[in-house]
Amino acid sequence: MSGFTREHQDHAHRLSLDDHASAREALTRLHQTAQDCQTKVITSERPYFGDIAHAVAEALPGQWEVSIEHYPDGAIPTDVLDWVWEAGPALSTQPAYRTPGAAFLRDGGGTELLLVERPRDGRYLIGTLMPSPDHLHVVGAGPRTVSAATAREAAADVRSRLLPEFEQLVHLSRLREVQQDLDWVRGTESGTVAAVELDAALDRFLTHAPYLLAAIRRADIKPLAASETAVLIRFEILLARAPADTDTRSGSEADGMDEALALWLEAGDDLLDVVRTATVRPAEEPARPAITSVTPPRPPAAVAAGRTR
Repeated sequence: MSGFTREHQDHAHRLSLDDHASAREALTRLHQTAQDCQTKVITSERPYFGDIAHAVAEALPGQWEVSIEHYPDGAIPTDVLDWVWEAGPALSTQPAYRTPGAAFLRDGGGTELLLVERPRDGRYLIGTLMPSPDHLHVVGAGPRTVSAATAREAAADVRSRLLPEFEQLVHLSRLREVQQDLDWVRGTESGTVAAVELDAALDRFLTHAPYLLAAIRRADIKPLAASETAVLIRFEILLARAPADTDTRSGSEADGMDEALALWLEAGDDLLDVVRTATVRPAEEPARPAITSVTPPRPPAAVAAGRTR
């Protein structure tokens, strides 16, 4: 035994066993306190779950925060599992087992992971939570759940597979949402789109565009053609000038938003073509909604978001 660990209000407290006398005294007091409270102290060779969560977080790129939730009745809430993007057989059967707690790992940039321990074999399961619908509507299958025997194995699988899959699927969802908005606006008759809905669609584009441009710059591809580079430069200049919040624009900022709208409608398809060419394999190509002569319904992204968390 390398040390005794207990958790209180999501904080781990470690007692060193190097000083045997002090450790024996502390454990004796703990045993007596447990008797007074009519509880049991049970030793185990398995690492403390909170330590596992922190070990995984520390091995991931960037800075991650860890929070622990406790479930006294041993049942993981269904609304927690509902947020798992792709539970798969591993996490979808978790409610059948006693689950005293779960860990949430957050990178501060919108990526959230759920970590639980499967009681029947002690393996650690990690899945990604869906992005909030306030920021992005995702569709289709999500990243595959990680199943590992140790924190080191779990962190390695998250780094090499889970996070890259999550990043690419979010990227495809951004592409799909921008394309749906663009097709919707173009498919409606002039003057029939409410200003608030048009502003919302443009705002979503201005939110997603920096990520799409960054994905192109990161992509390991052959040099872009001059025409493709020109498209990127036009939108990079636009984003540098466009106000971040469409709800607070006035005066010259309103002119800037008009310019953003004009460029989006004029060259939005060109930008999306460059993004797809640079970052999407043919098998991953998101389906593009067909445009008919009938005014298409607003895409889901143009409707007020449902549940939030």
